[in-house]
Amino acid sequence: MPTTRSTTQDRSAVRTLLRLWPYVRPVRARLCTAAFVAVVASCTGLVIPLVLKWMVDGPVADRDPAGVWLGALYLLLLGIAEAVLFGVRRWLVARPLSRVEADMRSSLYRHLQRLPVAFHDRWASGQLLSRGTTDLMLLRMFLAFPLTFLLVNGVTILVGVAIMLAQDWVLGLVVLGPAVPVLWTCVVFEGRYARAARRAQDQVGDLTTLVEESVLGIRIVKGFGRHRAQTRAFSALSAELRGTELHKARLLATIWGVIVTLPELAIGAALVLGVVRVADGGLSAGTLVAFLSTALALRWPVDSIGFLLAMSQEAATATERYFEAMDEEPEDRPAPAET
Repeated sequence: MPTTRSTTQDRSAVRTLLRLWPYVRPVRARLCTAAFVAVVASCTGLVIPLVLKWMVDGPVADRDPAGVWLGALYLLLLGIAEAVLFGVRRWLVARPLSRVEADMRSSLYRHLQRLPVAFHDRWASGQLLSRGTTDLMLLRMFLAFPLTFLLVNGVTILVGVAIMLAQDWVLGLVVLGPAVPVLWTCVVFEGRYARAARRAQDQVGDLTTLVEESVLGIRIVKGFGRHRAQTRAFSALSAELRGTELHKARLLATIWGVIVTLPELAIGAALVLGVVRVADGGLSAGTLVAFLSTALALRWPVDSIGFLLAMSQEAATATERYFEAMDEEPEDRPAPAET
């Protein structure tokens, strides 16, 4: 069965994803607004540890119940504001990105109609079908989530680190210790996962082609008794795809293991050191609570790096596959004769 593989030169994921700009440009205002709202919402969550510090060193230490209730009210308002802002972000991007996906699918269909018959003889139908369905779904998911939250989480981490260093620079350096190995793991993971994602998406196209051609030609398959051969081919392609997906899962598990384990060890070390300093009188209990609360608030932005990078790489390979078909030159149709 013919299979289409990438013949384009290797390019970075960023350069590949930039090719989506003509389709994203009409909705750029709403995307930028959604990103700004998400940044504000995320930074609003970082104010909560500062309120906790004020409560512990103030009303709790002074045994002031009215102050504790006031602090609880502040926390409730901050939580509601954060939830509302994230809801607004979702509302801003849902409908426009569905339109972007629809426009890209329509552009692909119109382009395929203009391509010569030789192109369709050369390309497997399942490969084209997967590019117009699965790949475009991955692109919509990337534009709705990873594209925004790679920026949002990056800003959140920077702001959170600044808050922790302002609270206590010694504990801040302890928490920042795993930064270098985590960054190195992300760089290595990016290249390996990109290759695995491309291989998996091509295999999905092969499998789709086999299923589609078997269904369309079911009379011929049954008439010539080829059902067992088709079943064996389907099983082989399914096993190959399963192996690739398991390889992707192992890669993702590795980066998640590093991203989750090292920061947890650093937070544990900061907790022990902070408790010792509080016991010695060198650090207030409220400062330690605020520091650890900020560190825990950064767990989600840090933990999410792994699957955000994975989704971005899958989106980059989906973009490459989409434009492989779109870059094909259409058939030059002769101008109609004048009557």
